[in-house]
Amino acid sequence: MRRRLLAALLAPSVLGAQEVVLREPGPERVASIVRSAAARPHALRAGRGRLVLPRDSVVTTNLLVLGQPTYLASRVQGDVVVVGGDLFLRTGSEVTGKAVAIGGGVYRTLLGTVGGSIESYRDDDYSIVASPSRYELAYQGRDQDRVPIIQPAGFYGVLLPTYDRVNGASLPVGALVTIGDRALELQPFVTYRSRLGVVDPAVAIRVGPDRRVRAEAEVGRFTRTNERWIYTDLLNSAATLAFGNDTRNYFRSDGGTARVFLHAERPGIVVEPFGGGRFEKVSPITAVANVWSFSARESIEHMARPNPLVERGEIGSGLLGAKLDYKVGTVQAKLTAEGEQSFRTPDRTSSFTQLTLDGSIEFPTFHTQRLHVGAHAVATASDSTPRARYAYLGRVGTLPLLDLLEQGGDQLLFVESRYRIPVTVIALPMLGSPTLNLRHIMGAAGVGSLPKLEQELGFGVGISVVGFEMTFDAAGDRETRYGVFVALNQ
Repeated sequence: MRRRLLAALLAPSVLGAQEVVLREPGPERVASIVRSAAARPHALRAGRGRLVLPRDSVVTTNLLVLGQPTYLASRVQGDVVVVGGDLFLRTGSEVTGKAVAIGGGVYRTLLGTVGGSIESYRDDDYSIVASPSRYELAYQGRDQDRVPIIQPAGFYGVLLPTYDRVNGASLPVGALVTIGDRALELQPFVTYRSRLGVVDPAVAIRVGPDRRVRAEAEVGRFTRTNERWIYTDLLNSAATLAFGNDTRNYFRSDGGTARVFLHAERPGIVVEPFGGGRFEKVSPITAVANVWSFSARESIEHMARPNPLVERGEIGSGLLGAKLDYKVGTVQAKLTAEGEQSFRTPDRTSSFTQLTLDGSIEFPTFHTQRLHVGAHAVATASDSTPRARYAYLGRVGTLPLLDLLEQGGDQLLFVESRYRIPVTVIALPMLGSPTLNLRHIMGAAGVGSLPKLEQELGFGVGISVVGFEMTFDAAGDRETRYGVFVALNQ
């Protein structure tokens, strides 16, 4: 009887609008919660009056409630997310996942259980508009959530520092200026670069950062690279400081980049097409082995490795592209595509059209095994591409058997496949189960065209975040390498 009653209570979600779309997503802290609940199987209830879910009834999926204060005494096999109302957990309630209220609070009972976290976002809210096919949510922060007009950026004014063989330590500090209830954000900052002994000024501009249409720009003086896809700033800084492995080439740039994004989403899928432009004055910079590291400080292949010298001059171009974030069930994928068409280039170079792709996909195969595939590609049409648009690969983070950034040019292809097999019959306290890693890597980079693809195979075993891996050349022409790896997200 209870189960039939609960089915009747949730019937409007079956007969009416089922799709939940974030038209104005708002801060990621709350938008990600709604996206996750809507992307997976869920029961949906929307209305004005209060929603009462009786004891001894069961919801076998996530429960997403829009605009209704919810009184829950039932069992929910998943997350409970209430948008635009309070969530009251009553005696006998059992939630196996999280209990979240956005635009309200979660009020729990000592005679009920919640398997995940309990989160209340009282100062974040969404307006809810229903149509025959879907519900559209638009973020509207409450007055209590308004930020000061001027405040320190980052952590007490300090932004994320970086470390590399060209700049040494880069220490940015700045402020955040917010105008019109987040309609406009200005972040002026300066970066001290220890090896160069200079202070670089810059400003980041965000217009409507929480809106469906937003603009982002950054103007100033920078040390730029085209290899940020290999490692994050944090991981590249750590590899440089510890091992002398700086996975990037650099050049100096005075100018800026601006893009306008259009945010569109459906359950589990977020698409952001964008357009913009870039104008910069570029100049070469190189390393001279005067930046400290724990190892390889004077090695010509590591900390003393020179950068390819870019042509001095101005590069102006238009940008057009899109970002895709896909998360449905157990499949996750990301893709960024950007096309660049130049209208101004340095002397002795020619106009170029360049397409850059970067993406990954991960999904389960058998039991607990998973396959992860990541790829990066650069394709350029030009008679003489400026070297400031070259990309490189080799050694750490790409092809381990090549020298560090051995290959480069205006054409690049890199694909890495990693198959993970957890050994679940072994479970160590605090560490969990070891994982076998099977790896296939192929890639090449060149000027005008791609050389023969390098193909490498790897086998490793890891536990927690540390492991051992050997890599050998599929053609047998290069020596096998052995090494210890740290399994951090790149």
